[in-house]
Amino acid sequence: MEFKQIPVVKAEMLIRKPAELFEALADPAVTTKFWFTKSSGRLEAGSRVRWEWEMYGVSDEIDVKEIEKNKRIRIQWSDHTETEWVLTPRAEDETFVKGYLALANQHCPAISTRFYRIIK
Repeated sequence: MEFKQIPVVKAEMLIRKPAELFEALADPAVTTKFWFTKSSGRLEAGSRVRWEWEMYGVSDEIDVKEIEKNKRIRIQWSDHTETEWVLTPRAEDETFVKGYLALANQHCPAISTRFYRIIK
């Protein structure tokens, strides 16, 4: 079977803890509690960080392309795949997250279900 278009993965979610979401993605002290096990630093525009998943023996170098505090994070993985999280307030206690766009056969991150529900 030959594809005429490049397959992509896309997910969106509704966050129940919007005040904590940006920091949960940017601050490795929080992110290591639910996603990767080690990080070389906080996500800051123009920085490069190393993320490790020790349980799988996997790591990657992440280039932070853009940061808009509490609004948007755009990163690039070492294979040049980009991931962008766009945070949009919806109600007083909710934030809609649009992002996780990546080639279907490449890594596409997800956050623990205790923070969100998938919007279809």
